[in-house]
Amino acid sequence: MSVPRQREAVSEARRTVGRLLLRWGVGPQEAFEAELFAAELLTNAYRHSRPGVPGTEIGLCIAEGGGAVLIEVEDAGGKGRPTARRQTDEGAEHGRRLDLVENLGRWGYRTLPDGHLSTWAYVRPSAQDRAR
Repeated sequence: MSVPRQREAVSEARRTVGRLLLRWGVGPQEAFEAELFAAELLTNAYRHSRPGVPGTEIGLCIAEGGGAVLIEVEDAGGKGRPTARRQTDEGAEHGRRLDLVENLGRWGYRTLPDGHLSTWAYVRPSAQDRAR
């Protein structure tokens, strides 16, 4: 889906992801984490991608299989590349987002041939879901 490059669009996209995962029957823990990951990756794209260039809308792709969920966000790219900080100042208001994603799942990024950035996060199925 395409997400407008507007702050308000992030919360609407998170709700859309939640409704989709509910329809797919994804477990509640995995759905919560996937919604959180989608919001964090979209927020990073909103804050750090290049505005004012063609393709400034942010792409969001969600896939599910076997209780696992993959979230992928594509944006126009920016100056830097995503990193998780190993140590964040306790009083800092920002900088924990990818740390949080990294602690709960796996994530990564790739630069696409057109210069866009694709950042993804993978939610592992819980032990209960794997046992089904």
